Amino acid sequence: MQRQLLPGTAIELVHPFPHRRPRAAVFDFDGTLSLIRGGWTDLMVGMMYESLGPLARADESPEQLQARIRAYVLSLNGAPTILQMERFAKEIRDRGGHAEPAPVYHQEYLRRLGVKITERKTALMERRCVEDDLTVPGTRTLLQLLVDRGVELTLASGTEIEFVREEAALLKIADFFEGRIFAPGSQPHAFAKKRVMEELLLRHGDRGTGVIGVGDVQVETRAMSDLGGLPIGVACDEQHRSGVTDEAKRPQLIEAGAAVIVPDYRHAAEFVEHLWGRPEA
Repeated sequence: MQRQLLPGTAIELVHPFPHRRPRAAVFDFDGTLSLIRGGWTDLMVGMMYESLGPLARADESPEQLQARIRAYVLSLNGAPTILQMERFAKEIRDRGGHAEPAPVYHQEYLRRLGVKITERKTALMERRCVEDDLTVPGTRTLLQLLVDRGVELTLASGTEIEFVREEAALLKIADFFEGRIFAPGSQPHAFAKKRVMEELLLRHGDRGTGVIGVGDVQVETRAMSDLGGLPIGVACDEQHRSGVTDEAKRPQLIEAGAAVIVPDYRHAAEFVEHLWGRPEA
């Protein structure tokens, strides 16, 4: 089936959305706005394969096992990271191995990821790169366009709160959210993006109408779809920032209910005009 694109852009309109002009928007962080943690998936899958590779079944190739790991990592993407580590520990036990407590794996993952993050933050602080080099293209333009039209912006991430706050400030986008930044804290299991969305909808006095959700994984996309809002799926080519839709992310986002698929925000102005050009419901 031929894809329906917004004219002159790579923005895919998956199906019609009879929503009013948005009054509020909730954004994911990593892969949706920030690329400071770009490549985290390969790093996590590689770490897990180190333990699960020796436990592979006789009829299971390395490629099949890696694909299995990647599938459950991505299925939990957007939720607190500890849940991915709990799933990893369960996989070890199910295969007859000895699993450490999930927090042990969590700390090791953060240590490995921290090496890459530190390199990127250092490059930014030393001005060997600029903020826009480490964001999804068009991020600042989109946020400013929405704020200029009176849209209340909220940030909800599965990454730990201290990192989200620090990195949003480093990228100079924290001010767009005016303190409305939510992520797992000292009790990660108590955090859920859907709960943040529900509270947002309650505060605006309706159930979905006029609220959009922007994210790159199934968790937030499905949550916004379930709540009756407008889910926008971000299928960004994080490595090359090419403006081409990531074909691995796209079907997952559509399956989760995305009404729109964008590769990035370089056509933010056209998309915002499309939203505001629709008649009020």
